[in-house]
Amino acid sequence: MALFCGTRLRACFKLSRLFTSSATLRDKKWEILLNTKRQIPAIGLGTWQAKPREVGAAVEVALRAGYRHIDCAHIYGNETEVGKALQRCITEGVVKREEVFITSKLWNSDHASGDVVPACQLSLNNLALDYLDLYLIHWPQEIKKGGRVTSDDVIGYDKERTSVCWKAMEGLVEKGLVKAIGISNFTITKTEN
Repeated sequence: MALFCGTRLRACFKLSRLFTSSATLRDKKWEILLNTKRQIPAIGLGTWQAKPREVGAAVEVALRAGYRHIDCAHIYGNETEVGKALQRCITEGVVKREEVFITSKLWNSDHASGDVVPACQLSLNNLALDYLDLYLIHWPQEIKKGGRVTSDDVIGYDKERTSVCWKAMEGLVEKGLVKAIGISNFTITKTEN
């Protein structure tokens, strides 16, 4: 399991000093081998609940400190700011695109087969990227299109619908939009299904 630092700017500056001075992130490869034979950095910056006008700075500080994994999701509402910060770091030569592992997630209202590609493309556009390194089904529970996570909008978990969603996710790999796919927040039972 990857370790994610919170995106509070003060915490990232402290981590920046810690990792820069000890060179832990820069000198050691802390990676996990995926079934695709690609490596995922085990330490990454999570952008959930990051405040607007702070998340971009946190991403830049993290990349300058040696982080090479940024975890995003369209539902977080900050992918555009994350993308701008990432592009600044690429333009300034801090990192090359192929050195950074970007994860994003498919939201619960986009599990339908026809919604998977547009949802992924939205994240790619927001992040100003040609591909994602990893795209996850964020939660096993599905909600109505345009719905919120309330009892009226929750469709719930269905093994067959999840299987159809997974097949559409496989299509993202075939199209070259993502390098790897996976799941997030699934129980062992749902994972085995």
